[in-house]
Amino acid sequence: MRIFEINTRVHCQSFDDITEDEVTALAELGFDTIWPMGVWEISKGARRISKVVSEDWEGSPYAVPHYKFNKLLGGKDAFTAFARRAHKAGLAVIVDFVSNHMALDSPWIDEQADLFITSFPRARKQQTSEFFLHPSGEVLAFGRDPFFPPWNDTAQLDYTNPATRERMMDTLLWISQYADGVRCDMAMLVLRDYFRQQWYPLAADDWVKARMPGEFWDEAINTVKKRRPDFKFIAEAYWNQEPYLHALGFDLCYEKKLLDALVARNAAQVIERLMQDDATLRASLFFIENHDEARAAAIFNNAENLAAAALILALPGAALIHEGQMEGKREKLPVQRIKPLYDEAPDLALRQTYEQLLRLTSADVFKKGTFSLFDSRVWGAVACLRQDAERTVGYLAQISEAWHKFHSMAFDITPLARAIGASQQIAVTNLMTASSIRIEEQDGAFKLQPERIGVGEGTQFCFIAVATV
Repeated sequence: MRIFEINTRVHCQSFDDITEDEVTALAELGFDTIWPMGVWEISKGARRISKVVSEDWEGSPYAVPHYKFNKLLGGKDAFTAFARRAHKAGLAVIVDFVSNHMALDSPWIDEQADLFITSFPRARKQQTSEFFLHPSGEVLAFGRDPFFPPWNDTAQLDYTNPATRERMMDTLLWISQYADGVRCDMAMLVLRDYFRQQWYPLAADDWVKARMPGEFWDEAINTVKKRRPDFKFIAEAYWNQEPYLHALGFDLCYEKKLLDALVARNAAQVIERLMQDDATLRASLFFIENHDEARAAAIFNNAENLAAAALILALPGAALIHEGQMEGKREKLPVQRIKPLYDEAPDLALRQTYEQLLRLTSADVFKKGTFSLFDSRVWGAVACLRQDAERTVGYLAQISEAWHKFHSMAFDITPLARAIGASQQIAVTNLMTASSIRIEEQDGAFKLQPERIGVGEGTQFCFIAVATV
């Protein structure tokens, strides 16, 4: 999958504003999926609380009061019309599913408060900062990630209650009528072992197992896919829970550690992440920014940005590009803010190169070809090979900061030559510039200096195709 994420409330005034021309242009760039982040109604309570922080905040799209399409964006009819335009252009549409919590003023609380975590001192140690008094008289827990303060615009759902799991499965079935998949926010928070540890640490094992006999995701994914086998589940996942979530049925899981390694400029860590088995790589969602992460242009210079983007697009698996990433936007918007503070001029040269990368890596060799790493014998570099029956392509990049220049170093590309059965001479073509040279084997190796195929100083990567002569 090639996913393009937009921040819907920032991107447009209405779903109607996402035109046929816009989705067609995305498809022509090689995207096959669009993720309009934040399509659900915004909680009035969440909006009011957000204004405590800043008057221009308009509530979090992850404090969902109920799963209804945002009327301010045109509601269900406008969304379904947008989805039809996307489908006509060849794009699938995924939306957010927030499994861990609902808005603190969700009508679900009035309807059935025991769907949520309520005060229960015998089950856990409790602090007043982690709970709130609901107008109904119930004392409810805020939703939370254990490593951060509670999300004080949300109420924590209780997955030990079978009614909660059923309600959320029904919600997923309903969503599957209108979208082609869900990006599941903080998916690991509702895993049984974590949930027990966080919310019922003092309860007896038998009590927890009786109330939560299996994993919600296992049952929910199987239930939805029986009705819609093509429906995609994408997990926002951390804490090394990705393999388990894959096993439970998720089609894709976030690959955050690769981004961390790229930000650290640590080629060894990048290589370690890419040494995972092929099935894991193909079930990973790679990115160098999204709405939660710092902007790529704010943490990388343009050469690093493009080298990192080229890498994630070259890998097996899925890649996500965030709106504004291609233009070099640097301002990271909190999800509650719907108007940028700064008017940033787009970097047109950066966008042009991104467009070239997207088109180049839409080729079959990147979609279906085999993947392998190889040692280019250059310190701090990463090199990989993609190959199918028609083509053999290599990616070379300088990831770690070094004393040498990428364009002038001699990279050992012998594994590429051996992959095509060459023993004496190969043709090497720069796929970004079409510049081509012949290289002869010397001392049992084929060496390439990127400057010989038109890679200029200041560039930190290249794509090359090799062929026999």
